Amino acid sequence: MNTPGVAYSEGARRRGFWAGSILIALAVATLFASWLLPRLYNRPFSSVLLTLVLIALAGAIALHARFLILARREHRETTKALTTTEHEFQAIFDSALDSLLILDDRGTCLEANPAALVLLGVGRKELVGNPIQAFEQTKGELRGEEEGTLGRSEGQGEMQMVRGDGRSVFVGYSAKTNYLPGRHFVVLRDISRRKQAEKELRASDERFRQMADHIEEIFWMLDPRAKEVIYVNQAFEPVTGRSRDTLRTNPASYQEILHPEDRALILTRLEEAARTGHFDEEFRIVRPDHSIRWIWAHGFPVRDSSEAIHRLVGTAQDITARKSAEEQMARNLALAESASAEADALRKTTLALTQNLSMDYVLDTLLESLLALVPCDSAQVLLAETDDRFFLARERHSRQDGHQTHKPPMTWNAIDHTPLRQVLATRNILLVRNTAEQEGWKLFKGHSHFQSWLCVPLVASQDVLGLLCLGDSRANVFTPEHLRLAKSLAIPAAVAIQNARLYERAEIYGAELERQVADLEQTQQALERAEENRAFSEEKFSKVFQASPVAFSITTLEEGRFVDVNEAFEHRYGYSRDELIGRTTLEIGIWDNPEHGPKMVNEIREHGNIQNQATRFRNRLGEVVETIFSAQVIDIGGQPCIVAVTEDFPARPHIHGALAHGARFGG
Repeated sequence: MNTPGVAYSEGARRRGFWAGSILIALAVATLFASWLLPRLYNRPFSSVLLTLVLIALAGAIALHARFLILARREHRETTKALTTTEHEFQAIFDSALDSLLILDDRGTCLEANPAALVLLGVGRKELVGNPIQAFEQTKGELRGEEEGTLGRSEGQGEMQMVRGDGRSVFVGYSAKTNYLPGRHFVVLRDISRRKQAEKELRASDERFRQMADHIEEIFWMLDPRAKEVIYVNQAFEPVTGRSRDTLRTNPASYQEILHPEDRALILTRLEEAARTGHFDEEFRIVRPDHSIRWIWAHGFPVRDSSEAIHRLVGTAQDITARKSAEEQMARNLALAESASAEADALRKTTLALTQNLSMDYVLDTLLESLLALVPCDSAQVLLAETDDRFFLARERHSRQDGHQTHKPPMTWNAIDHTPLRQVLATRNILLVRNTAEQEGWKLFKGHSHFQSWLCVPLVASQDVLGLLCLGDSRANVFTPEHLRLAKSLAIPAAVAIQNARLYERAEIYGAELERQVADLEQTQQALERAEENRAFSEEKFSKVFQASPVAFSITTLEEGRFVDVNEAFEHRYGYSRDELIGRTTLEIGIWDNPEHGPKMVNEIREHGNIQNQATRFRNRLGEVVETIFSAQVIDIGGQPCIVAVTEDFPARPHIHGALAHGARFGG
């Protein structure tokens, strides 16, 4: 848009031009008329005519002079505007962070900003005036099928270029052709770091898939909002009897595998996990052959930059064998429950004779020991009268506590007291550090004066026999060490109370209840073994490679040099991990026949893996170990390595199948 001054100058220039032209035309017409009419020629007339001609010429000269002055002024203003625009463009061109190039039709660089010189690692003389092809490493990125230089065609993309020092650099480009005839504009941006990050991400993903496909547990990733499976490893197929392709086609099809009686609960737990990030459940699945398997699934959250739960990741393990053992234990417990009806009939008698029961010594000894280990104002034993109702069996106070001891029987209904209800629901130890923050505490009869409270359930044979309670008038008294001591006393206390009850009932029931005591002791041992199995499974998840019961080793393909071994390998051959890492199999002398090792490696090179090869190794003591040997080539950090499994006879087909098939979900 023109400014008012420019518009005025343009109008004045045009008016002056036309006025001068008219005057000159009049002067010419006058002279022409004088030539055509000689008879009218006389001195007065010629003087007038000459005067008019001179006036017209003078006016024309004045108007053209004014036109020249205005034109010169306009030229100065235009030159100033062009100079300002040129300076602004040059400032933007020189200070741009991206590399800017101006090329001609032959690909010769006509101009480049400082960022382009830094990107290509050359001086201005080496770039400006030289063809850009000298810096192109990947051909045809911008050209299509015909030959040409960078900037021949418009578009965006990525290519690889060579710097002046010989190093390669990845760039993203954007080209604009013929912004002026024969002039092309190219913008370059260094994307080498992004390319390197993408390469490292691909390598990391490959290592993850190789590890995930060689473990026996199901490794899974789940979108917690959509409740759709993102990834499962190869172990999914042997455990569920279904192909991973079913999840690829329908990521939510895993819900159909869940047992109908467990499906609603597990889906609810998954919805809760989307908020809490915690998932730890045992449930049943139905295989295609209609057989039922028990699964223990444990998951933890993966959060994004905003700390929102992005996905759930975890493992799932087949615990059918463990559940079968627990069912056997439940049948044993049924023997003890057979006396429940009789115990209910004797409940009132038992309450009336509490002070005279033979378990008095057990209760007194328990409270005395507890007060000696955990300093507090009061210790109590509450025994179960029914599933929800408890009575005070014994109470002891420290010497410093001035509160009156409650006289049994004193009863509580867990439904009316939130702390008791919470302990029964979780069957876990409960610590209230400050009872002032506990809702409804003032209504807890006989405990309202406590500021700190600790409660441990007394569990035997999967039944809550009672509660062991500690209270103190000071807040935040109990420490983690106090919790540990109280919990350690609760286990033998529960067994002692159960045995005392069985002993007293034995006076009535005789030999029948003695047999039940033995059954209960066996059940307790079975429960402890089941707990040990659970702890082992949790450790196995956190140490997938080291905790495997199968002897795994990783050696380089070229030299046979040990990269890593698991604990099972150390136990099997007597070598420690530090003795093996960095040394070759020939240096260790682990092959019984040194020539057998290179033959095995050559076969692995040729086929990529070997399966179930019978061979002989020597342990650290030189003893021959008969072994079934399977191996497969994998890539670790860009180096080909051999993952080997060595087992005793007979071989386990499911492990060899996992090594032989390296299929990856979604890969």
